Amino acid sequence: MREFIRITDKTLHWFQPLLEEPLIRRLTNPESGTYAIGAVEDKTACGVLVFRMGDPAAEILTLAVSPEYRRRGIARGMVEYLCRHAWATVTPVVCSFAAPDRQDPVYLFFAHLESFSVAPEEGMVCRVPLSELPRRKLEAMGGTKGEIRPFYSLPAVTRRRYFYRLRQQHALLWDELDEASCCRPLCLCAMDGGEIQAVVFMAEDGPDLELSFAWCAPDHPGQLMALLAQVASLLPEREGDLRIAAVTQTAVSLVDKLLPGREVLARYYQAAWDMQ
Repeated sequence: MREFIRITDKTLHWFQPLLEEPLIRRLTNPESGTYAIGAVEDKTACGVLVFRMGDPAAEILTLAVSPEYRRRGIARGMVEYLCRHAWATVTPVVCSFAAPDRQDPVYLFFAHLESFSVAPEEGMVCRVPLSELPRRKLEAMGGTKGEIRPFYSLPAVTRRRYFYRLRQQHALLWDELDEASCCRPLCLCAMDGGEIQAVVFMAEDGPDLELSFAWCAPDHPGQLMALLAQVASLLPEREGDLRIAAVTQTAVSLVDKLLPGREVLARYYQAAWDMQ
């Protein structure tokens, strides 16, 4: 027998093997607006759907099914369960994801759901070998009116205040950033008058580096460019790739300009429930 349930504090431990630690933290934080639906078949927790209640839509963050229970319609059942309950409050349901092409399993899953439409969005995931980075070109962009400092050298109260500000402005982006994986010497900020005007966070994944997050205050793009230049001067000479998730048109334009030879790994799409 199969059933779908709303996951609570009392049942979360049943589904933990299907969830990554950042999502578990979000689910246990009542202020995150994050909730989950679980699938139980033959008394076994076998599927989970995590979504965030935003304005104006419920956004699917994760959809996972245990390998031995796949291809049984469980993922479809969880999505339909969410949509049935969203209909009661006329809440749209969406899911943004990256896929290498339209044959990707995630793309095909949503494309085959009769009540969903899938459309391309701005943005891409790309990579470039560290050995091929145009270091001199990047370093030439240096120069800022403010002070560049390692982010984690700032007082704890300053970091917390910035995190709070970032959550208010970019909640989804920040919640998905795993601080534990950050390469702290390459996490930099530009300060001006005691205020953070720009940040760059780099993470390590084996031999590879990832530009996890980049942000600048309005009208301060020069500060961000200076941080990127500083990161380029600090990057180690080693094997591996630099991966970048360029999620906005501005970021894509910057990557096109600075890294014309990069390899595009995936493009972004959004699946939206047609509310039928």
